[in-house]
Amino acid sequence: MHGAIVRETLVIEEWVVDFLRPTANVAGILPWQKQAARQEPFAIADAQRSTKYMINGSYPGPALHAFENDTLEVTVVNRLFSEATTIHWHGIHPLLQPYMDGARDVTQAPILPGQSFTYRFSAFPPGTHYYHSHMDAVQGARGIRGPLIVQRKNDPVKAEFQYDDDLVVFMSDEWRDPSACLKLEGAMPGNDVCADIRHGSFNGVFGNGSKAYPYPQVTVQAGKCYRMRWIMAGSNTENFQISISGHNMTLVSLDGGYDVVPVQVSRFNLHLGERVDVIMCADQQPGNYLIHAQYDYACALTKGHFVPPGFTVVPSCDFYAYLHYETAGQIPSSLSGSGGGSHPRPVFGADFDLTKPDSYRITRPRVLQPEPQEPDVRYTINLGLLGPTYSAATNHPLERGRWYMDTADQMPPRSYRLPSTPLYMTKGKCGAERTPVIDIPETAQVVEVVVQNLSPTAHTLHMHGMPFKVINVANFTSWCGLDKPDCFLLPWWDPTSLLDKCPRHLRTPGDPRNKNIELGGYWGCAYDPTSDRATQNLATPLVKDSFQLWQRSWAVIRFEANRPGFWYFHCHETQHLMLGLQTVFNVLPSKQPPVPSDVPTSGEHWCPTVNQAPWGT
Repeated sequence: MHGAIVRETLVIEEWVVDFLRPTANVAGILPWQKQAARQEPFAIADAQRSTKYMINGSYPGPALHAFENDTLEVTVVNRLFSEATTIHWHGIHPLLQPYMDGARDVTQAPILPGQSFTYRFSAFPPGTHYYHSHMDAVQGARGIRGPLIVQRKNDPVKAEFQYDDDLVVFMSDEWRDPSACLKLEGAMPGNDVCADIRHGSFNGVFGNGSKAYPYPQVTVQAGKCYRMRWIMAGSNTENFQISISGHNMTLVSLDGGYDVVPVQVSRFNLHLGERVDVIMCADQQPGNYLIHAQYDYACALTKGHFVPPGFTVVPSCDFYAYLHYETAGQIPSSLSGSGGGSHPRPVFGADFDLTKPDSYRITRPRVLQPEPQEPDVRYTINLGLLGPTYSAATNHPLERGRWYMDTADQMPPRSYRLPSTPLYMTKGKCGAERTPVIDIPETAQVVEVVVQNLSPTAHTLHMHGMPFKVINVANFTSWCGLDKPDCFLLPWWDPTSLLDKCPRHLRTPGDPRNKNIELGGYWGCAYDPTSDRATQNLATPLVKDSFQLWQRSWAVIRFEANRPGFWYFHCHETQHLMLGLQTVFNVLPSKQPPVPSDVPTSGEHWCPTVNQAPWGT
């Protein structure tokens, strides 16, 4: 069934702004209330002045809206002075137009400065999505990102809850100079050059309660119920633990369009790349109610804790906004709330945190799709670090301490390198000698992937083009959690009993050729099918397109190989992406549609397009 054609234009330009609130103007009407006004570039303090790549002059970029099965035609105009770009539609599955996925050198070459390109794709699946640059992982941190909402025409959540409005909350971390902080890695591989986080934003605005940076506000009307569409669109921050004082929330959907059996939650963990939809009613005494976003992973690096040598103290791991009833008056400068928010009622419900395996069973898909006992094909994909690591200031950037995401039988493992020509154009047969591509047999329908994290660093993974079901997760947070940091520091050969929960024969170093890089600290506890299958969930697995893989841990996912295309599977943390933590699934090559000739390509003189269609088709 075909819908309407929705046409949008996104113009990307360089602006000099206050990076903590690029387009916000929250000044009052009185002369002494001008501290929070938007400033001209020359009036911005050096510490806050930065170049932002804004879309249509706004940050986040404008929200795109469509109904399920509409055709989106989005023209991207690149007015950057010297950088090419692409746009990926995070959560969208372009089933009929896999070459419109926007992944650099997987489905297209970049859009050059001064050029434009029109993406044409079906708005599917319905749900809460977003778009962002997929060029070098830093452009998103510069500002090339915004919400994309696809409404379901016959929405069971709308029918059940009869909510009044949508309310998008776009979460991110903000960086004055992301090129310096996020392209390379810091003193310990897997960590960034700068502090883990400095500033968290709500809908593009950071606040600390000062006159210059008042707390952001999310405005509601008393008596209305909202579908809050939370999007974690950050760059380096792995997650935010989200809670709203005085207001219960009902979880209804994960990662956009994957509805779950409604469950009341008091808090939920929003990982990088994930989306969470909750129903929240403004049914309390009008006031200003605190919204709390905590990056719990970074709390151990705040002042007063032991911060390992080479790491940077994190100024804060807690960030705040206010749920603002529109009649409630001025936003407080403290964290005490106002009106009803100064004495909020207790909230009740589950603590929904998919870092912990038990949370995968708090709810289940609204429509069950059980998995068969056995898949058609199995893969084990290892995530690891290859030595040698950086040891001197003269070491060339992006060459040492590279990550890989490759099948366990590949020796040596391949760190992802860009192909000379987009994979979709050549079917991966030319210019891709150093690019890990997993060719799925065309006879396979159900694919199982054991993903093993052979490092002490957590990763947040995202799949393009296809959803997957999480059928099993290692329960390692019970002995290797944030409150039990010993296992992060110990080598794989540690002789003490501290690592007894991971038997010696399962401790797998990340670099098979150099097991003792960084004193043997880069290893993981491998999946053991003999014992670990006992905990798999084939009856009610959650459906996702993004999830966190814990330190030294493993997870088992399944997907249906019924969507022709080259589909990226990668870590969403910026510096990990830059250093090779990515792979690609090649699905049904014989059924991949020809690529229109206007889709940007590169290197076609030595790697011509295999199957090309006319311009604009």
